[in-house]
Amino acid sequence: MPPRPSRERYSIVRAFHAALLFLWAILLVPLARAQDEESPVPPAPENGVFDEARLFAREPQRLEAIAATLDALEAKHGFRLYFAIYDTLIGPSMNEQAATLQKNWLAGKPGLVMVLEVDSRQWRYSEATPIVEKLAPGNVVKGSSPSDLSPVELDKIDRELQAALLAVAKDPQAFAETLGTGVAGKVSEILDQRAAVSAGGNRLRITLLAIGLLALTGLVALLVVAGIRRAEAKSRERYAFPKVTVSMRLGAPYGGGKVSTREFGGRK
Repeated sequence: MPPRPSRERYSIVRAFHAALLFLWAILLVPLARAQDEESPVPPAPENGVFDEARLFAREPQRLEAIAATLDALEAKHGFRLYFAIYDTLIGPSMNEQAATLQKNWLAGKPGLVMVLEVDSRQWRYSEATPIVEKLAPGNVVKGSSPSDLSPVELDKIDRELQAALLAVAKDPQAFAETLGTGVAGKVSEILDQRAAVSAGGNRLRITLLAIGLLALTGLVALLVVAGIRRAEAKSRERYAFPKVTVSMRLGAPYGGGKVSTREFGGRK
């Protein structure tokens, strides 16, 4: 019968294994982080669609339909929508991936990045790129661009597309096409409404300005006419002495004045 290992020897072996696992973990974590940090960001796709999942490899017509919708949106409103498609994201979340792509693809220009994970049928949007305005040395103010879309507007777009997406949920190619073209179309509608409101506001301001100018012109014309009439009235004025009845004075008609006498010398 072989001798049983002592308890001390067993404890030493366990401690050795634990130390190896600990060292292995210390070595793996930096390597994993380095791989995540050094993972290259792909260049911005010219057609606006980054199909990393090769979803449209056998159906290029669907890819062309999405690209045409994205190009039409940019041509009409100057708003670039990028659509990135992945099978499954390992490492960064969809929000993080969207933010990374936006930083490298848009570089502060008006636009949006939408990331789709095909396996989970989930998608996320990047955040709006703020406009940086320097008011004074050292003072920076960040504000939204007029072309930025708020989370409320993006949520409304998703809710409006739910029925169409559910209808094609079993077909990943149709799902991605419906999502890409649908979001681009809804974004175009929102920007159309903003343009209409802005144009209406401009027309209203122009109309009010025209009314103000007409009123000012009319007031000046009235003042000029009033001045001309006053000058004409003064030019027609005539002055005459009133008729006065004067009695006879000092024996002469129409005499006037005072009568006084003076004596010179003494009396005799």
